[in-house]
Amino acid sequence: MNKDNPFQKQRFSAHLGLERITELCSRLGDPHRQFRSIHIGGTNGKGSTAAYLASVLEHHGYRVGLFTSPHLVDYRERFRINGDLISAEELAAISAEVNELMSKIEAEFPEYGTFTMFEGAAATAFLYFSAQNVDWAVIEVGLGGRFDATNILHPEISVITPVGHDHVDRLGPTLADVAREKAGIIKSRVPVCVSEQLPEVERVLQAAAADREAPYFSLKDVDWQPHKWNLFGGELIFPALDSHPFPVQLLGRHQLTNAAAALLALQVLGERGLRLNPKLIRNGLAAAQWPGRLQVVSRDPLVIFDGAHNRESFLALTDALDELVHRKLTFVIGMSADKNPSIIEPLLPLAERILFTESENSRLGAKSAAELRDYAADRGIEAQIIAFADLPNTIFEYDPVCVCGSLYLIGDLQAAVLKENRGHPSIKT
Repeated sequence: MNKDNPFQKQRFSAHLGLERITELCSRLGDPHRQFRSIHIGGTNGKGSTAAYLASVLEHHGYRVGLFTSPHLVDYRERFRINGDLISAEELAAISAEVNELMSKIEAEFPEYGTFTMFEGAAATAFLYFSAQNVDWAVIEVGLGGRFDATNILHPEISVITPVGHDHVDRLGPTLADVAREKAGIIKSRVPVCVSEQLPEVERVLQAAAADREAPYFSLKDVDWQPHKWNLFGGELIFPALDSHPFPVQLLGRHQLTNAAAALLALQVLGERGLRLNPKLIRNGLAAAQWPGRLQVVSRDPLVIFDGAHNRESFLALTDALDELVHRKLTFVIGMSADKNPSIIEPLLPLAERILFTESENSRLGAKSAAELRDYAADRGIEAQIIAFADLPNTIFEYDPVCVCGSLYLIGDLQAAVLKENRGHPSIKT
């Protein structure tokens, strides 16, 4: 149970809507109404921003639930309280109750369609956090926003991280279409904090907030700046909360932007009564961890894991590696089947070679490694196919190395590296 999804038998439903999750949570006693929440949507940086906020609240003495997806190695990673994973026993008990109710609702309301795996996970998180009497829950949107199971929340504040091209098969072909789905988490008169966005995205988000009379706060209007960053972390200046720099451990300039978005949300909450201490904010940011995102797995040789999986996140990864590494890299790339090979284009100028793989254990269908290899080779890059089973040893034979393309690949490889017990630094989850 500890590594397995208890809702694996559930599938994606053809029926979009919140009727299923609303009915399910009603029968569970509406657990999502029993705690204060922060709702985080967007495309890139959701998990990191959630980790920052949860850590800061925890350092202020609150009991904080954190619900994120996907997991890397252990399904229980999705459900945390003050950093601790749900126990296998608690997960088994709660998921059994949720599964039983989902089956009953499907039988009573066939017009609602079939429950999804994520709906089961969201209900589990709500019930777990309620039972454990959390003060706050930081809840990450799974997919989109408008019809996401987490959107039955009525949060204290909503946060929208950078919106980019992802899941266009479900959210719409244009960036504006994707933005409208993400804007679905904006609630009537609930403040929304928006990270750095492309102009066409910002227009959609602003219009949605105005329509719902939601106070709108944009990072572009805030006096903040990245201070410094390297392979050991970085700092940012956010004068509205403190004159001293705020340190972060997560790597890359984009992580400073994610931290700034979290600080903006805290500023807004502080203006609405949340008591904040600059020292505790600083300690919380510095303590935040988010595995699989520019994560240094080994320093000698330099091996970095990153879950970049769409055009915008590959651009951010390219910028970060260019600033932090200063050498050409060996890339190890595996992607889900719905991705276009062209999204790796930003990486090519930094590539000494690329090893393409298909994870045998991936939770999503894998893109053909041969198709990816041919794409890179046609652009003059040394490209090879490598079996996933060979990666735990091979990645340490090159220096520097970056593994990317899918969080599922990162998770599968993380598990494989730990199983090999090669003596390289462990990856915290």
